[in-house]
Amino acid sequence: MVESKSIKKFKSGMIKELPFFPNDRATLNELEGQHLNDVLIHYLHWKTRIVPARPRKIIIAPEVTSDKRWSNLKSGVYDLLEKVRNGEDIYPYHSLRAHKKGYTPVQRIQNGEVDSWEDKDQVLNTKGFHHFHLNMNVQNTGLSVRTDDVLFAFVSRDYFHAIGVFNHEVFEQADINGIMTPERQRMWDLHEQHITRGMPPGTVYISNPITLSGHPTGLIHMCNLYTRIIREIDPKLDDSSFVNSLQSKGKPTFPNNSKLEWKLDNLDLGLLDKKNSIYLIIHKGHM
Repeated sequence: MVESKSIKKFKSGMIKELPFFPNDRATLNELEGQHLNDVLIHYLHWKTRIVPARPRKIIIAPEVTSDKRWSNLKSGVYDLLEKVRNGEDIYPYHSLRAHKKGYTPVQRIQNGEVDSWEDKDQVLNTKGFHHFHLNMNVQNTGLSVRTDDVLFAFVSRDYFHAIGVFNHEVFEQADINGIMTPERQRMWDLHEQHITRGMPPGTVYISNPITLSGHPTGLIHMCNLYTRIIREIDPKLDDSSFVNSLQSKGKPTFPNNSKLEWKLDNLDLGLLDKKNSIYLIIHKGHM
């Protein structure tokens, strides 16, 4: 399918922001040759690893405050939660991998050069947990000082549910006999406890299903939806009356001479008129 100038510009902007590795011309050429839906998957998959800044209600599970490390960690936890409550940017407290490991070519994985999870957060994709470092001192790198103990949480658009504190043993894989570290086993048990709460005993459930590529199926559905929306609306971007019909009452309208472009604001898909500083959200992301 021939892509319009607006879609090409949209793709180019995502690729420019996406941290890919190796950061070379070959990887760039590969991304530039991919269809819109594929680029959206890579970009939004990376973006789901960084919690967008917006005010959220805080829920603290009892397993957080009853943890034996609580007295030493509560100051950092409360400082982080206060930033979340106020809608402040918590970008610095994510892991280094979330910032730097956005995408690597599939061929490298198939060739055995890198692990299939090298550009993915396995715990996030399979369990739905984001994790955060607890030192509020932000360095000149833009990241906070790293801590061995991290806070795990379920994060939605409106809520931040702190589930537990774990040290970095939680990220270690099970051994050849399937035995996990105590921290990883505790994380699995806490996940099951929270996911199955309220279910009758013996209920069959599927939690955080992923595709063969390791991407969450919900993310794939969201990218398919965004691609469909863009394909449907893009040919009509010059029709200001149509574009304005998409808006809710009381919202500022686009002037007739607006030059609109596609924009992803964190996980929200929208249209931007730079000249008049108007941004219209077409579809809100899940977080």
